[in-house]
Amino acid sequence: MARTAVVAGVGPGLGASVARRFAAEGCNVGLLARSESSVEPLADELDDAVAVTADVGDRDAVEAAFDHVREALGSVDVLVFNASAAAWEGTLEVSPAAFDRALDTNVRGALNCVQAAVPDMLENAPEDGTAGTVIFTGATTSVRGREGAIGFSAAKFGARGMAESMARELGPEGVHVAHVVIDGGILPPEGDVADPEEYLDPDAIADSYWQLVEQDRSAWTLELDLRPHVENF
Repeated sequence: MARTAVVAGVGPGLGASVARRFAAEGCNVGLLARSESSVEPLADELDDAVAVTADVGDRDAVEAAFDHVREALGSVDVLVFNASAAAWEGTLEVSPAAFDRALDTNVRGALNCVQAAVPDMLENAPEDGTAGTVIFTGATTSVRGREGAIGFSAAKFGARGMAESMARELGPEGVHVAHVVIDGGILPPEGDVADPEEYLDPDAIADSYWQLVEQDRSAWTLELDLRPHVENF
């Protein structure tokens, strides 16, 4: 049977590339974003895809979104948490609301989506093999705090810590949890940059994500570091 994958945080860049790659592999794909404009055209483009809108920081909205995916596509086998939000402000400038927003999206949002998806994986777990896959999209800031981005740094560090904790907790149950450090800028959809080789290709990142889904349980990756191939990087 076809896997059902939910990509939480779909935009025109990496989220769309992941959705297209997984669909090309025969997955049914749930496309989750805060705005219909981010997901409706992509859902129309792909076979066996459904668009759902929700703020990942809103637990009730996330549960309703996953219920909609199950009704349309079946139980969830793969979750890619790609949502992110943060104000680029420093320690003394960031407001409590902006800091909370970063944590709500990157940390609480990840937990909401995992708690909505993983019970499906455990319920349908084979006796020997992979029950499901959860992939976190991280950033350079996940491992090296960035000046002038206190909310984003705290949130990305938090999500990375959760991924590591979940991997150790859920791995023995057959759920592969992996964290991917996107260590560099992602090439924008229009490709309008001075030197494209300084950026990661979102389609290439999506290929790596699919390889994580296909990994044998005997050699799972916990953390994958992806960076552009440029001299002296």
